[in-house]
Amino acid sequence: MKKDFLSLIKTKVVLFDGGMGTMLMHRGLAEWEVPESWNISRLEALKDIHMAYIEAGAEVVQTNTFGANRIKLESSDAGRALDVERVNISAVQAVREAIESSGREDVFIAGDIGPTGQFFPPVGTLSPQEAREAFREQARILDSAGVDLFLIETMFDVNEAVEALRGVREVSDRPVVVELTFELKPRGFFTMMGTTPEQGLERLASEGADVLGSNCTIASPDMIKLARVMREATDSPLLFQPNAGKPEMEGGRAVYRQKPEEFALDMMEIVRIGANAVGGCCGTGPDFIKALHEHLVAGR
Repeated sequence: MKKDFLSLIKTKVVLFDGGMGTMLMHRGLAEWEVPESWNISRLEALKDIHMAYIEAGAEVVQTNTFGANRIKLESSDAGRALDVERVNISAVQAVREAIESSGREDVFIAGDIGPTGQFFPPVGTLSPQEAREAFREQARILDSAGVDLFLIETMFDVNEAVEALRGVREVSDRPVVVELTFELKPRGFFTMMGTTPEQGLERLASEGADVLGSNCTIASPDMIKLARVMREATDSPLLFQPNAGKPEMEGGRAVYRQKPEEFALDMMEIVRIGANAVGGCCGTGPDFIKALHEHLVAGR
C-alpha cells in the first residue's frame, strides 16, 4: 500500500527519477520537436522510459509536462499545434499505465511544471498574473488527471516559482515540491536573477511549499556544496537533482560524461548532509537511478 508522500519523505530518503529530455533524445527526439508532443505521438516510447525508471527503483516518476503550460507551448509553431489539456492528461496516463504494468504499488506520480520560458519586467514583458493563470490551468488539468504531487522545477526566478506555487495552491491541496536552479559563482550560489539559496528557501517556505530543493545546471560535486548551504538554511524537507556532470557539445548536442557510480557516490554524500529526497536531471538515465537505488538500499 502506498503511503502519503509527505509522511514518507519524513521517514526515509525518497528516490525520484532522472532526466526526461536526455531519454527522449536517445530515442530520436528531433531538434524541432516539442518534447511534450511525445505524450500524443510516441506514447509507447514514453511509457517505456517511465517503466525503465520504475524498474531502476524510482519511487517518484515525473510526468513529461515540463513545458506543457500554455505560454511555453504557444512560443513555437509545433507547440501551438498541441492541446494543453490533452497533452497533460496523456502524460499522467502514461505514467499511470507504466506503474500498473510494473506491478508496483509504491510509486508516486509527480505532475511536472517547468518555467514559461519568458521573464517578468524589467527583463521581459510577462506579467505575474499571466504566468499564474498559465500555471493554474496546467495544475488544474494535472490535478484532475490524478497526480499524487506537484514538482515545480528548474526555476531561475524565485518570483516565477512563487507564481507557479500560488497557481497550484489555487486549484489543488496536493503536496508541492519547488526546485530552484542555481549557478556557482565566485561569491557563492545564485539564481540567474541573483537570488541566494537562503533568500529563495525563505521565500518559498513562507509561500507554503512542502518540499524545497534544487535541480539542473550544476553537477553533483557542486550540488554537494549547495546541499550544505541549503541544509543549514532550512528545516524543510529537501530534494536534489543535479546533472550528470558538465555538458560537452558533440555533434550539436550536449553530452554528459559522468558515470552512474560517480553520480551515486556524490548523491550519497548529499544524503549524509541531510537530503530527504534525491534524483537526477540532465544527462542522467535509469542506470544512474539504479546505481543510486542500490546505494540507498545498502545504506539503510
